[in-house]
Amino acid sequence: MIPLRIYLVGMPGSGKTTMANMLANRLAYRAVDLDEQIAQVENLSIREVFAAKGEPYFRAKEQEMLKQTFALSRVVVATGGGTPCHFDNMPLINKNGLAVFLNVPLSLIASRLERQPNARPLIDETAGDIMARLKSLYNARYPFYDQAAVAVSGLELNAEYVYNKIRAYLDDLD
Repeated sequence: MIPLRIYLVGMPGSGKTTMANMLANRLAYRAVDLDEQIAQVENLSIREVFAAKGEPYFRAKEQEMLKQTFALSRVVVATGGGTPCHFDNMPLINKNGLAVFLNVPLSLIASRLERQPNARPLIDETAGDIMARLKSLYNARYPFYDQAAVAVSGLELNAEYVYNKIRAYLDDLD
C-alpha cells in the first residue's frame, strides 16, 4: 500500500514540484509545495523572505510548514532543497512518510537554473560558475538526501518511473 504522505527531497531545480504534481495526479493524491506555502503565508517570494528576514527565519518557517503536513493524508510534498538538512527534518520526514530522493544530474539542474534566473536564494546564477556552487551544495546535502528510503536518478524522471520505484521498495518490505 502506498503511504499516505510522500516527501520528495533533492537539490534545488531537481524537479520536486513538477514531480509532486505528476505523482499526485498518478496516485489521486494532492500535491503540496513547501516553498509555495511559505511564499503564500509570507506574501513574499522565497528569495524575498531570505533577503528580508534571513535564512534562520526561513528555516524555522520551513520546519513549521513541514510539521503541518504530518496531519495531512494522501499528499505528495515537494520539500525545499534544504529542508532535509536543517534541524531534525529528515528523521521527521522519514518518521511521518516515505522520503524519495530525486537525484538528478547536476548538469541538468544547472541548465534548468540558467533558464530561471534569481529563482533560488542560495544559488546566484549570475556569479559565473553555477556548477561549482551546485557541487558544493550537493556535497553538503547528500548525507541528508541519502537517508531517503527511495532514491531515483536519471535525466528524464517521470511519475510512472517514480511510482514503480516506490512500489518496488514497498514490495521489498513485505
